[in-house]
Order: sequence, then C-alpha cells, then structure tokens
Amino acid sequence: MKPSRNLIFRIFYGRPLAEIKFLGASPGMHGRAVREANDQPPSPHPLFKKSGAKIIKKSRKARFLRKFLSNFFQKVCGVRGEAPKIDFRATDGSDNMKTTRIRLAEVNIDIDAAKILGHEYALRFIALPFKREDDRLFVAMPEPENAALVANLTDVTGLFVVPVSADENDVRFYINKIFGEEEIDSIASKFSLDEQLKISAKIPPASQISDAPTVQFLDSLIEAGVVSRASDIHIEPHGRRLRARFRVDGVLRTFNSVDISMLSTVISRLKIIGGMDIAEKRVPQDGHFSMIAANEKIEFRLSTLPTTLGEKAVIRLLYGQKFRLKKEDLGFYAHDLAVLTELFARPHGAIFMTGPTGSGKSTTLNCFLEELNTDARNIVTVEDPVENPILGVSHVNVERNTLSFAGALRHILRQDPDIIMVGEIRDEETARIAVRAAITGHVVLSTLHTNDAAGVIERLCDMGIEPYLIAAALNSIISQRLVRRICRECIRETDLSPRQAHLLRMPKNTRVFEGAGCAHCDFSGFRSRFAVYEYFVINEDMRRRMTIDPAALAADLRTRGGLRKNAVAALIEGRTTADEVIRTLNINGGEGDDDGDDE
Repeated sequence: MKPSRNLIFRIFYGRPLAEIKFLGASPGMHGRAVREANDQPPSPHPLFKKSGAKIIKKSRKARFLRKFLSNFFQKVCGVRGEAPKIDFRATDGSDNMKTTRIRLAEVNIDIDAAKILGHEYALRFIALPFKREDDRLFVAMPEPENAALVANLTDVTGLFVVPVSADENDVRFYINKIFGEEEIDSIASKFSLDEQLKISAKIPPASQISDAPTVQFLDSLIEAGVVSRASDIHIEPHGRRLRARFRVDGVLRTFNSVDISMLSTVISRLKIIGGMDIAEKRVPQDGHFSMIAANEKIEFRLSTLPTTLGEKAVIRLLYGQKFRLKKEDLGFYAHDLAVLTELFARPHGAIFMTGPTGSGKSTTLNCFLEELNTDARNIVTVEDPVENPILGVSHVNVERNTLSFAGALRHILRQDPDIIMVGEIRDEETARIAVRAAITGHVVLSTLHTNDAAGVIERLCDMGIEPYLIAAALNSIISQRLVRRICRECIRETDLSPRQAHLLRMPKNTRVFEGAGCAHCDFSGFRSRFAVYEYFVINEDMRRRMTIDPAALAADLRTRGGLRKNAVAALIEGRTTADEVIRTLNINGGEGDDDGDDE
C-alpha cells in the first residue's frame, strides 16, 4: 500500500500538501494540489516575477534533490515526470506576485496548440493556448491568478498549463479569429454533403431544422457580429459564393464567404425566425427577432431584397440598455455640452438635428431624451421604425399605409405632450405641424437630411414654411458627423502628408496621430466612434435676420465652418486621424466644406 501524499510531503518538505505552492509539476499533480489548496494564494509559475519568495535554487544540491524526488514520486506516488518545484513562501498571501503580460498581436500563435483546448472550452474559460513546449502549454488569459481555472485547464488539456496574462478583448478576438471562420467553414462543408437539407418546394418548419448546419451557421455568424461590435450584418450572393460582411464603426468589412448552395436555406431560416413569408422570394420583406448572443439579449431588424443572383439579407443589430450611450460619451466638449443641455431643457421651441444617414442624429436625440425623461413630463415620439425604446416614453411606430408622420403628429397633440420627437421631417405637412407645435408651447425635437446646420433654414423655406414661423419656432440647429476614434492601445505619432496638409489647410510639420492596428481594434487602428459637430443658438438678432432674408443668414452661418474646425481640433488632440476627417467631411480640395454621407 502506498503512503498518503500528505504524509510524504510532510516528511520531505515539513508541510502537508495543502500548504505548498507549486512552481511546476506534472499535470495531474498540479491540478490536484491546486484544488486541495482551497483558499491559498495562487500558484506562481516560471514566467512570473518572484518577489521575496524563497525558492529552491539551481544549485548542485537542489539538482540532486529534484532528481531523487522525481524517481521517488514515480515509484511511490505513481506520478510521472519531474518533481515539482516548491515555493516555501508563507501561505498568508502577503507577497503579491506580478505576472508577465503579453500582447497577442506580437505573439506567433501556434494554431495546433490553440486547438488542444478547442473552441467550446476556449470560450467558456476565456483562455487561448498559444504555444506548446513538450508537456507545457502556455495559455493566454485575463485572470492567470485564478488557480481553479488553471486546474480546470490542466484537466481538460492533459498538459501542464502555464498561464500568461493577456487583455480579455485580445483573447476574445483571437478565439473568434482562430475558431470562428473555421467553424463556419466546417458547417458549410457539412451542409454541402447533407442532401437532406437542400431547399425543396416544401420548406420544413424551424423546429425540424433546429440542429441543422443552417442554424449553426447563422448562430455563429450573429455571435461573431456581436463580438465584433457590428451595427449591421450583410448576407448576400457574391458570384459563386455566399458572402458575409459586417459594418463596424461605419465601415463594411468582409467576414467570410462560403459556397452559394447555402444561400436559399440561410435566407429561409432568417425569414422563419423573422416572422416573414418564406414562400415569397420576388418582393422585399421586413421582419424582426431577438436572441441571446454573447450573453446579451439583442433585438434584430431584418430586411430581405431580391437581386439577380438571389435574395440578399441585411440584419440590423439593436443593442440593449447595457450598450446605450450617455450624453457624456457622444464626444461633445464640456462647455458645448452644458450649452446644449440648457437648450434641450427649455420649456418650448424646436431643435433640429441634421446630417447624412448614419451620422448618429437619432442617437444624440435619444441621449438627451433619456435625461429629460421624468415623471413630470409626457414624452411621445413618432419614428420609422422605433429602434431604441426608452422606459417611460410613449413610442409611436409609423405604418406605411395607415399612419404617416403628419397623421401621428395630429393625434399626439391631443395627448397633452410636453416633448415630441419626430424621427424625420420629410414633407411640408409634417414640417408645418411640427413648427406650429413648437410655437404653441411644446418642445419639438426632429431630424432633417441637410449637408450642414445652415441648410435647415433653407430646407424649411423650400418646404413652404414661412420664415417668420421658422424664426419663432427655432431654438437651435445642430449638425453632426461620426468619425472613428483612434484605438488607444496602438496609437502612435505621425506627420501630415503634403496632400493631407493641403486639404486640411494645416502646416506640413503638424504632429498628428494614427492607429498602428492591433487585436483590440481588429487591426483597423480604430475603436468606436464619436461626434464632430457644429451648432447655432438662435438669438434675437438671428430671428430678425431670418425673417427678413433667410438665405443671407444661411450663407453667413455657412462661412463660419464650425464642423471643420471641430474635426480639426479632434485631429490635433489625437482622437482621430487626418484621413478620417477628410473622408467623413468629404473634403476634396475644392471648397473643402462639402459634407457627404459618411457611409
């Protein structure tokens, strides 16, 4: 009969097994020792810096002892491999050991080592093996000090796990990069071999294909989109391939492509979960659904469109409350934010947001609307469609054939509203009702599609609204664009090129910044977006000039170039890049102030 391990350790080390910290051991011994050491401080490892620890040194005596103990453990304890290194440090956790932190972007990741753990366990543990040396597996993880996690990884892999500290976003990105596309390709291959899943005249209900490769493909695609922070997922025919693209920070990127044979089944599956007619393939359709992705409940808005190569689908991702921005996160300077907060708090009058599609107009209005949302105010919105519902706000959805913006506004005015938000003013009737509501004691918030703030005055006049009504109703006009923010993990200094300096009218030796690209930003150099903007507070002098000659006032406001000045200030501060300012403001070397759609 073999003696107990606690007895053996007490004889040779003067302490029972539970009081000993391992620096290196065989896989089974390491995992068991950690689990038995319940509340003890985490185990140090060879990659870690050691401060104040009394460790067996590589002396002649130590080498002899380790060799002896290795043979002893094999014969008596049944443990193979080298004897564990022992840390004789006190077990009160007074020494805080600092771990080596790596950047996965700078590491040559061994794909075979990563596959030892597998996709499922990598996601479950948020851990990614990146190197193997004999029986040691180096694993990147955000919590390398988690002894229980290291023990679990040891049991799963069968190797001695050496945990290394890494950023959680980096680990998630590379897990998705290494396993995500491979999983989708694997699903696509399985689909092409499974003749039973080919679309026929009779399409099975969703319950019958819940385990089909189609469902796995869509689930993997959507989860990858959420992890990538995509606002839209495009699924479309592209020659002989089905192409999937993500729109991240306003820019489309190809994620993957698979065989075109999956297209019909994928579109049909989307129609099923979106509540659409799966038999109708010749007309566009709209639908919506919700699901749990990346541990978050997310709403999805779905649109399909027939093309010459087959149907195309676009999925809009509507993230929940956890991802909703506050007004302080929009990118406004503190003094400007204070002015705008005062404007939105006024008891009556109109505020118009302007900018191209995708410039964040509705997001900005919703941020201020959330702050205004109190029990003392009756707030009603009319939108097409409602995308970000706010608790305590009454949202009205425009129906194409039954309820227009103008019709909804008439009924809303009978509901005793304090604040009315109109998703978009598209015609004279809606504009006239909104302006009159602002004059008669309501706060009206709305958006217009114009190139700049001054264009709001011209647009309302073109719709037939009298200048004196516009002057009486307006409190403020805000123009906004979204520019991509330089990733703070890989930001670096650079110089303006001659072309950039010419277009931006800046000195050539101006020091600016750019992103080098890293795993944190998907190697784009950018992470998230913020607003560049201009706004005008309508004062009495502007009201007088607007009533007399609105076109002259608009021309004068346009010469101030507030949008360009704000974007250049963000460039100098290192928040964005020169190319991003040029792209977003559509500066072309002519006038240089023509602002185009940032999509």
